[in-house]
This record gives sequence, C-alpha cells and structure tokens, in this order.
Amino acid sequence: MYAAGVPHRTRGKLLGTAACVSAHMVGEATPAVGANAAFAGVVLLSFVTPFEATRPLLRLPSQSISTLEAALLLSFGVWALALIASTSRPAWRTRFTAPWLALVAAMTVASLLSSVSRTNALHMTGRIAAAFGVFLLTVAGVTTQARLRIALAAVVVTGAVVSLLAGLEYLQLAPVLRLLTAFRPGLATVGAQVRAGGSLQYPTIASMYLEIVFAFGLGLLLIELDAERRGRTAAVFAALVLIAEAIALTFTRTGLITMAASLALVGASRYNARGRDRGVVAIAALTAVIGALLFASRSTQSLWLRFTSEGQESWYRAAFVAPADISMANGEAASIPVTLINTGRIVWDSDADPPFYVSYHWLDAKTDRIVTFEGVRTAFDAPVSPGSRVSMAAHVRAPGQPGQYRLVWDVVQEGRLWFTTEPGAVPVMSRAVVAGDRPLTALATFAPPHPTVRPRRFQLWRAAWRMAAARPLVGVGPDNFRLSYASYAGLAAGDPRIHSNNMYLEVLAGAGIAGALAFAWLLWSIARVTRSAVANPASLAIAAAVLAIAVHGAVDSFLSFAPTYVLFAMTLGFAHVNAQLSGLEQRSTPRRRLTTYDQGRTTNDQRLHVHAYRV
Repeated sequence: MYAAGVPHRTRGKLLGTAACVSAHMVGEATPAVGANAAFAGVVLLSFVTPFEATRPLLRLPSQSISTLEAALLLSFGVWALALIASTSRPAWRTRFTAPWLALVAAMTVASLLSSVSRTNALHMTGRIAAAFGVFLLTVAGVTTQARLRIALAAVVVTGAVVSLLAGLEYLQLAPVLRLLTAFRPGLATVGAQVRAGGSLQYPTIASMYLEIVFAFGLGLLLIELDAERRGRTAAVFAALVLIAEAIALTFTRTGLITMAASLALVGASRYNARGRDRGVVAIAALTAVIGALLFASRSTQSLWLRFTSEGQESWYRAAFVAPADISMANGEAASIPVTLINTGRIVWDSDADPPFYVSYHWLDAKTDRIVTFEGVRTAFDAPVSPGSRVSMAAHVRAPGQPGQYRLVWDVVQEGRLWFTTEPGAVPVMSRAVVAGDRPLTALATFAPPHPTVRPRRFQLWRAAWRMAAARPLVGVGPDNFRLSYASYAGLAAGDPRIHSNNMYLEVLAGAGIAGALAFAWLLWSIARVTRSAVANPASLAIAAAVLAIAVHGAVDSFLSFAPTYVLFAMTLGFAHVNAQLSGLEQRSTPRRRLTTYDQGRTTNDQRLHVHAYRV
C-alpha cells in the first residue's frame, strides 16, 4: 500500500515512518485507510471552507445545514466509515484534547443554564465541538511532512481564488457581484470605500481567513525555495502578493498589522537560523512589493482616516448657517443662500464616485414625521476640504400642500449615506411657511429613518465585562452576547449581528469563568506546542498563523463563523502534527552541526526517510 502524496522513490521506506509517527501520536498503529480518508476530508475542507452559501442546503425543524456544514458531515462520515472498516480508533489523545473537551463541557453547562437563548448557546457549543472534530480529522490525516505540505498548498491555492474574487469585487464587476450574492448579502463599505470580502460573509472574516492563508503561504514559499523548485516558488510568491492585496482591499486595520507581524516573524526567524540567505531575500522582496501595492490600492487620505479613527462617525460632519425662516409658494422651486463648514474628516467632492451634494428634508412643523425625504441635490462648485467653509445657493422645491413645515439641511453621499443619520449628528433646521390657494398634492407623512447605531469597541468591551460581572460563573451562554449586549451597553436596541469584538471577552461573557479558564488552558497548550516544534518553514508558517489568530482575536471575534473556526481547527491540527513530526526529526538527525549546504538541501521528507531507515 502506498502513502498518498509521497514521491514514488520514497514511498516504500516511508511506510515505516508513517507507522512510527502514528504510534508516537496515539500509542497504536493507525491503518492507512483511516488516515487516507481523514486526509481526503482535510483536503476537501481546505477547498470548500471559504465558500459557504448563504442559502441553507438543508432545512431541519430546529437546524439548517449549510454547504460547508454538509462538507463537514461528509468528511466526518467517510472517516468514521473508514475507521469502522479498519476496526481502529481515531487519534484523539493529544495535548489539546483535555483543555478542548473542558471548554466544550463548560460551554454546555453555560448553555443549559442560559437565561437568554439556550438554543442559540447550544448551537455555538456544537460549533466548538465540530471544530474539535476538524482538529482530530487533521491530526489523523496529516501524517507526514509531505501531507502537511500538500494541505498547506491546498489552503493557499483556495485563498488565492478568494483573493482574486475580492479583487474583482473591489472593481465592482457586475458578473462577479452577482456570483458573490450566493455567499454574502451585498457590497460592504466604510464611508465611500468598498470593503472587499470575496466569498466570505463579511470583510473582517475574509481578512482573518486570508491572514492565516498568508502565513501558510510564507512557509510554503520557503519550502519551495529550499527545494529549488523555481516555478513553484514564483507561483507561491505571486499568490502571496495577490492574497496580501486582498487583505488590503478588506480595509481591515488588524489584517495589515498581522500581515506585517507574519512577515517580521518569518523573516527574523529565518535570518537567525540561516543568515542572509535566499529565503530572507525573498521575504524582504515580498515585503517591498506588498508595501508598494498597499499605498497604490487606497488613497493616502483613506488610509489615514481608517488608521486614525475607530469608525466613520467623525468623517461625515457638517455645520450649516441657514435662514431661520423661509417663505415659499407650494410647489415652488427656489434658491436659498446657505453657508456650510466641513467639520468632518473627508473631502466633499461632487465629481467623486460616489458624489457629495447639498440637500434637505421636509418635516411636519409639529412632529418629526417626514413629508419629503429626498430633496433636490445641489452640487459643490469645487471640492470642500475638512475645515473649509463654502457659501452657495441651495436648490429647494416646496411641498405641494400649503402649511407650516421645518426644512432640515443635509449633505448626502449619493447611494451611501446622509450626514444627519450618522451617530452624533446635530441637524440644522429652518422654519418654513408654504403658501397656496389649493393643495397640488395630498399631504402624506411617514416616520423618519432610524439613526445609524454603531457601538464602538470600548463600549462593547465594557458591556462584555458588565455581562461577566452579572453572571460570573457560567455567563449568559455562548454566542448570546450579541442577543443581550444592548442593555449592558446603555442602548435602546442592539444589532444581533454585532459581537463583542474580542474573542477572549466573548468567551468570558458567554461561558463565564469556567469557560474562560478552559479557554486559557487551551491557549497555553497551543503556545507550548507551537514553541516546541523545530524552526523549519512549516513551523514558522504555523507560528505566524497562530500569532495572527491571537492578535486579531483581541479586537474581533470569529469563533461563531464556520469558515474561520474550521480553519482555526485545521491550523491547530497542523501545529500538533508538525510538533510530533519535528520531535521525530530531532531524534533522527545525527548529532552534528549541519552546514549551510545541508540546511538548504535536506528536505523534511528526506529527514523522515532517514528516520525510517534507522528504525
């Protein structure tokens, strides 16, 4: 029987290595049929993880199954059948098993005791249990360095496809936008800037996914470079550039930070181990290319605004100086002199895409009900920079019904937003009397749009702490923060799509101290395993990926999203397997200092080959 993904000339001798690896990991031989089935599942998940359709594949009475969840069930099912056929047990005793099961147990108790939504909390607990299954699947399937390399390559290739879709989305190509509606609701923006997400549900999720892929790609680049496969090296380099550009197009600040951290970690570690070799030069060249593309992808003003403000609330501010009283005939079109001051942080330009215009809303005199919301637009003669003042004649058309009204002045960014609906906006109004013998149209009013509510991170973090203080032992239930944060944050209503924006606080608020301690135990185990591996390219890639998850998790929460928790679990599986293979590698390597030539030419597969021969 041959080991999948292994060169023919080494397959026979590597069978002993595979057996030694399996015995070392579980204390018993794992039949190849189970490992092959598990590895097929890992490869399948690598390809389908970022392509979870919004429409469920199957609807059950209390649960819907998505395309990705169906792929998970298929992978688990095939693996289970293979284990039954081979009468073997999975490799479940790992360094992560005890803390992970402790976390699942704590979350189960918190779910059952939840006063918010027991069903939602149990669903979240099920996701963490499924992630553990993905981890075990990865441990069982990735049994050699060759398979680890194939798995990393599968993730990177898929990430490159997602990145290509994100780039085409940013260009707003109609066929691509129609295609992507199968995976997410619509185009995301911050201000006038498009935030590309490719096939992922939100741009921030896309960024986290691609940050891990980018870290894997750095390790793959060094692997191919050391093996002197020039064509593959060039392909991986190009893929990394594409992935980095996609991270920039998500317009996620932490994504840029973790990408820089991955480059620094891998580059510095490589330099410490090898000095200034081809790998270090390649990482430096990649850093230079990415830096140039970053500044080419966005305007300097956009980058500055994004990095110096928490949200866009301070971007769109205007002060009006307008007549206190206005008299018009019903249906009359008039030009009213107004003065505007740009008190925000973005330039108003009527020639931009999308453009800015001066406009207004007609309100009933005694209530806040809207008579006319979409006022006539008046273009600016020239761009208005922040802090600048402009005087102009605004075009206004009176309502068709005579009476008393209030005229609310506003600035609109066409197709994006009205300044007065932004959080903290203070509207400026003029009293208006509209005269006329008879109404031209019937008077119909409607409620004003709800002001935009965007709680800031610190506000959400304080709410999480208050939630944890109110229910310290078991929390409010996993994933129930988004359903209950409003009262803790002092808000009239909350958005159920908003999480705590902190992975660690999300666990504390949802599962209480018991869940937080189990999660801390798991994180400590991850750190120990990651540090214990030999500093080869695969180890550096995995360490960079773990670092990206840890850093980005401090400002966002991703555990409830299938594409990210699946990739997180696979990453931890890679970390465990790589540490085990590195342990074999250390014991099989002769006790002599390798020369630079040896370090550059000896591949991981050859080292495993040496181990198999010695055994």
